[in-house]
Amino acid sequence: MSQGTLTRTRSLPTQDENTAMSAPLNAAAQGSRWEARARSRGQLTGGERRRLDATLLAGRESVLDAWYASQFDLPRLRRFGIRVAELPSRTSLLRAFLQPLFQLLRAWLRTGEGRYRDVYLDERLRYAPHQAAWALRTQFFDEVLPSDEGALLALVKDEPARSALAAALKDLHAPLRAPAPARPIRVMGLGDCLMNELRVALFSRCRAEGLPLDFRVNYFSAIYGSGLSTEGTLAFLREFPADLIAMTFLSYKGIAPFASLMREGSRLPPAEVRGRVDAIVATMRDFMSALREHTDATFVVHDASGLPLTHLRRFLPVLSPLSSAHRDLLEVLNAAVTEVVDHTENAVLLGEAAVARAHGLRTCSQQLIPSWIASGDFHTSRFGELLVPAYLDVIHSHRELSRCKVLAVDFDNTLWDGVMADGAVEQRHGLQRTLRRLEEAGIVLVAVSKNDPKNVRWEEMTLKPDDFVLQKISWDLKVRSLQEAAQELDLGLDSFVLLDDNPAERDLVRSQLPQVRTLDPNAPHAVAWLERMLRFPNTRQTEEARKRTELYRQGLARKAALHPSFDYATMMASLQLDAKFGLAARGELDRVAELVQRTNQFNTTALRYTRKELAALAQSPDHAVYTASLSDKFGSVGLVATAIVRRQGHDRILESFVMSCRAMGYGLEQLVLRRVLDAEDAPQVRFIGRYLPTDRNTPCSKLYESAGFTADGEGAWILEPGAPRPPAPAWFTRAP
Repeated sequence: MSQGTLTRTRSLPTQDENTAMSAPLNAAAQGSRWEARARSRGQLTGGERRRLDATLLAGRESVLDAWYASQFDLPRLRRFGIRVAELPSRTSLLRAFLQPLFQLLRAWLRTGEGRYRDVYLDERLRYAPHQAAWALRTQFFDEVLPSDEGALLALVKDEPARSALAAALKDLHAPLRAPAPARPIRVMGLGDCLMNELRVALFSRCRAEGLPLDFRVNYFSAIYGSGLSTEGTLAFLREFPADLIAMTFLSYKGIAPFASLMREGSRLPPAEVRGRVDAIVATMRDFMSALREHTDATFVVHDASGLPLTHLRRFLPVLSPLSSAHRDLLEVLNAAVTEVVDHTENAVLLGEAAVARAHGLRTCSQQLIPSWIASGDFHTSRFGELLVPAYLDVIHSHRELSRCKVLAVDFDNTLWDGVMADGAVEQRHGLQRTLRRLEEAGIVLVAVSKNDPKNVRWEEMTLKPDDFVLQKISWDLKVRSLQEAAQELDLGLDSFVLLDDNPAERDLVRSQLPQVRTLDPNAPHAVAWLERMLRFPNTRQTEEARKRTELYRQGLARKAALHPSFDYATMMASLQLDAKFGLAARGELDRVAELVQRTNQFNTTALRYTRKELAALAQSPDHAVYTASLSDKFGSVGLVATAIVRRQGHDRILESFVMSCRAMGYGLEQLVLRRVLDAEDAPQVRFIGRYLPTDRNTPCSKLYESAGFTADGEGAWILEPGAPRPPAPAWFTRAP
């Protein structure tokens, strides 16, 4: 089911096969009651379905000719970026693509079974711009499908049957013509035909669950001789900034060294097996390392299941599905893969081997679609379908937790079993240890317990008071506690996740604060999801992350120190603010990358630079990367601002100005802007500040306007040569 050159052909179905296709699968559907109900709904009755199937079968050749003319219109294919030079011959396309597509459509119309619909819809992507932007793909199908549907409708003369068929086709093709979903989970699949099997089933389940998904595949396969390309993947990634990147190096015959190992492994001594495993794992590690320099997307890395089975082992029950030698080498390989994933930042293991063991390799190898409908180049085993639950678990957890900055934690029946005010409780030390690890990785913990503070026996707990930046322990509604916490921390509610066992509290928060995600700590997946969050991009194993709770605590102390009777300048001076400004040092680039990737509110252009890109900009004579660190009488806030300047002739373009929310309110942005202007100033230099509005960066919308820049359209603000420079606040104690 992968896109590319297809060379295999298949014969037309036999008369027996056509008879089997036309045979009713549900005798009850022929009853008069069901016939009447179908007729009343404008649907085809059982008898009409059989007659329609016979009509379509009789007109097969005209439909296939029409579909070929529509689908493979060369000017259209070129216009949509499909490589026509790689197309097989007309005969091959008819036999290996269009005829199976027609048979899948007949099967769905005849039976209504979702498996035929799902494979049909995925096959429609094969010679479509499936890697392109969603809108372009929709445009392609808006052009192709009306004529394809028209070829079918032209065969049906009975008006009620024709109307029912038109409605069925409209419903069938709706996913191909739908507009892009709002805020979808974007998944890039890298691998061989298993990615198609997975996409078939995953799209269907996500549609059923109302989960918006955009899943695009970039293929490599040892079977077709298409190797793993880092540059090709990066080019794809630039067009499609994925949230998750699924990688099947070892599924079926993904990379050539693995295919070779499976073919020859039973004859190799253990030392050579180990050497080949090391080489395979090194290929995986190098590829992931290259990608990691350009993206923070979560990697979902498959281990090896041992599929596909050989023909004999698939069908002969007297043989074990895998030889003992293959089982041994897979055990060695999967242990090495697990270690690589564990040591790769922001990567999750997808256990193909565990799924295959749970269901059986022969069950995983069963065909989803009868081979007389789709065989050869159609890969329709059940394995992709059986992997869907594991993928949905990763997708749901990523959607719920990957934007979390604050975990608001209930106490009774969440951190422990029971009610502490009523006596002894059983502590959930495992959950508390996980929460502490998340706190150390940069997630801020806030207590939101309906309780009396004196009832909390901290000495029994793994978590301690200092692990929580705020303790909202009162009898207030959780909604109010969350609103207060967001205001005090200067964070958006969409960065909060509530961990609470009470369904009424969770429901109230969802209804009143829909931006806040909620998680039931007693759900079977809850602890696993929280542990997986340690593999998501919002957590970091850095010194900055480990200090985040203390930094927020200092911020709260600063607010408390700003007595309302003071005037603003006096209040600022009382904090003894100390700012350090200069070009970014090499050791600061990790923090700069974290800052630009995590900050949404004070971020003038929302550009997400990787560390590698920042290092290149810092070394480039045509760019400058400036940073600012802040401290006060309460302690160091750390590196909290960066400005990236592009030098173009006499223009100095502020491509990005980013400041942490914890530095907002002190006038630091005014100081940094003035220092950048001073550092880059020269005769005839014109400054251009860029501001591109998003739904979250309103706090920096007046940065350039308040500094005397003039709007010039298209997000540009101009400060002409010789124009007055904005003043720097006087309350900072150190100049650059």
